Amino acid sequence: MFISFLELSCTFLAEVHSGDTLYPALTITGLEPQGDNGVVVTAATIHNHRGELVLSGQHKYLLRRQ
Repeated sequence: MFISFLELSCTFLAEVHSGDTLYPALTITGLEPQGDNGVVVTAATIHNHRGELVLSGQHKYLLRRQ
């Protein structure tokens, strides 16, 4: 169960324009148990329709463990 959005960092690497098609992705890169909860770390990326990486970042979420 989702508890909280802990952290967001990102770097914009290229311009995007009206009409561009963007493809976001989140990849789990880490799991950090913390008692009854845990932190999930993800790498966030967005590519444009030409396959160029336009954004790179990281998210951290606090979840209740089952």
